[in-house]
Amino acid sequence: MCLLALCHTAISEVDEKTVKVSYEAESLDEAAFFIAAREPGFEFYERTQLTILLRELNSASGKITERTYKLLNILQFTIARKRMSVIVRDEEGKLLLLSKGAN
Repeated sequence: MCLLALCHTAISEVDEKTVKVSYEAESLDEAAFFIAAREPGFEFYERTQLTILLRELNSASGKITERTYKLLNILQFTIARKRMSVIVRDEEGKLLLLSKGAN
């Protein structure tokens, strides 16, 4: 679910009054992925040029934790690759290559 919440090019907008998040995605498929990830507790919250902020639900405690991932590179979906990838660094310093697409 974390992959679905991180591997996309969508933009979020947060309503300051209601704190509700709305999304602008390149396609309906892309929007469906991170909306699906939100249901079990992996909410894409904000993206800047350098970071992606997720809100993750801890199912044991019921508390929401904000996690920031440093965005290092986006490899756009292409017909030749048949996938999209992002390279991020998590808060512990681990590098992650996350890909979604066809086999």
